[in-house]
Amino acid sequence: MKAYEYIAEVLSDGHLSIPDNIKQQIKPSEKVRVMVLLEDDDASWAKLTMSEFFRGYSDKDAIYDNL
Repeated sequence: MKAYEYIAEVLSDGHLSIPDNIKQQIKPSEKVRVMVLLEDDDASWAKLTMSEFFRGYSDKDAIYDNL
């Protein structure tokens, strides 16, 4: 599987823009997987992300803190 990452613009008709250099790599009938990530500056999202990250933290991991 090939992957390309770029920032797209949502066009007025609801379609996403694709840069020409990537568009040339895609055949007209080819299926692609699309993932949409929206920028979000919400502090609650950052707090949730941090809490989920530290949920997986164990006291055993402390040995890496002083590397």
